[in-house]
Amino acid sequence: MDITTLTEFLKYCTIINFAFLFISTITMRTDLIYNVHTKFGIWEGSKEAHKQLGYSVLGNYKILIMIFNAVPYFALCCI
Repeated sequence: MDITTLTEFLKYCTIINFAFLFISTITMRTDLIYNVHTKFGIWEGSKEAHKQLGYSVLGNYKILIMIFNAVPYFALCCI
């Protein structure tokens, strides 16, 4: 695989993942996800615990995006 191709691949991966993260964060601000999870019996805890877990998962996802997509992309751009 060529460095140019890998750079373009990582650029689009970073854009798509950050767009998904943004949409997920906006969705977590509403009670829609909590209502769906409680309706189908996926979540039985409190609303506060659900939001805390959701933001924790999104924070970990953001760290993974930075490690595996954004940092390698910027490193390849510097070469």
